[in-house]
Parts: sequence; structure tokens; C-alpha cells
Amino acid sequence: MASIPLVSGGSQPVFAIDTLNGPQLAANVTYAPAGTPTNFAGPALDFFGVGFAADPSDQAGVNGALQTILQTIQQTCTVAFYQVDATTDAVNMSVATYPVGAFGGNATVSAATFEAVIVSCGSNVAGTGFDATTASVTDVGFRLATSATDPS
Repeated sequence: MASIPLVSGGSQPVFAIDTLNGPQLAANVTYAPAGTPTNFAGPALDFFGVGFAADPSDQAGVNGALQTILQTIQQTCTVAFYQVDATTDAVNMSVATYPVGAFGGNATVSAATFEAVIVSCGSNVAGTGFDATTASVTDVGFRLATSATDPS
């Protein structure tokens, strides 16, 4: 039976515009940034998992604590998207920000700096009674809040 040999393609993305700045070559057997999200709709993003001691979902309304926390974060970067989970799990809020590295040079520094920004909102955020000083932040990579119950 006749066949046409495959000379390009495969499971690698054609373009990883925000991580590799160009196409993947057919000779590139291993995809170097494996596990790194590629965002075709915009810039590369940093992803953080935030854990509050209390369920933050009831603070998502107008003038709620989350509004103040997000505005505080956006003094350093832009929040591309976020998700809040109605739990008290280890991670109950996920935040994607850009530009990459806005909070430091590596994942550990970035998470610690991001945490300090949230904690600076205080123990009574915007007079709501919500305590942001309990926040713990991990650089969990791209995960939704409900699936990121631990930083591994």
C-alpha cells in the first residue's frame, strides 16, 4: 500500500507564540517547555493559587473584599482572569496575571511577593470583615481553583 511520509506536524503546537517565539521545527523531538501553557489569545501569563482561611466566594459582590484585593494586585500588574471557589480548600482562588515576572524573577519570589500584596489589604478588607492576612500563595501553574487544592 502506498503512503506519504509525514515530514511536519505531530502533537507539538505549530506556534508557541508566547513561550518559544516561533514555530517548532520537525527536528525538535522533545517539546522544551512541556507543561508550560501557551496563550494564543494574548500574552504569556503567571498563574497563582491563593488560599484564604475563609470561603472568599461571598466577597465577590460590588465593594466586596475581592474587588479591593484585585484592585490592589492591579497596582503592580494586570489580572487577565481569576476564579473563586466556594470552599476553604488550600487554594480557593486562582489568578492569572501579566506581564510574566511582574512579582519577581522566579516562582518562589513571585509567590512570596504576590502574597505580600494580598496580605497588605489587611484583616478587615474594605470594611467587610474579610481577613486577607491569612492568605497563602503558591505558584501552582495553570490550574482552576477547584482542581488546585495543593501546590503540587
